[in-house]
Amino acid sequence: QVGDGSESRDMLLSVLANKAGPARDIVALNAGAAIYTAGQAESHESGVKKALTVIASGAAKAKLEQFVAFTQNLKS
Repeated sequence: QVGDGSESRDMLLSVLANKAGPARDIVALNAGAAIYTAGQAESHESGVKKALTVIASGAAKAKLEQFVAFTQNLKS
């Protein structure tokens, strides 16, 4: 649980930095379910493993950075 937007940002960034803990676990469980439901994994468990791999590789953080850059360009 977080108290404000700043804490929320920090928690998200810790997940994307692959810091082990409950926040990363919850993100991986949810992403794993989405990956499985989308047919990109044979099971929820393998979806979670894929999610953790994407987080650990830095690809998830890179995608966030792309999104932020895109939204900043919309403001211009």
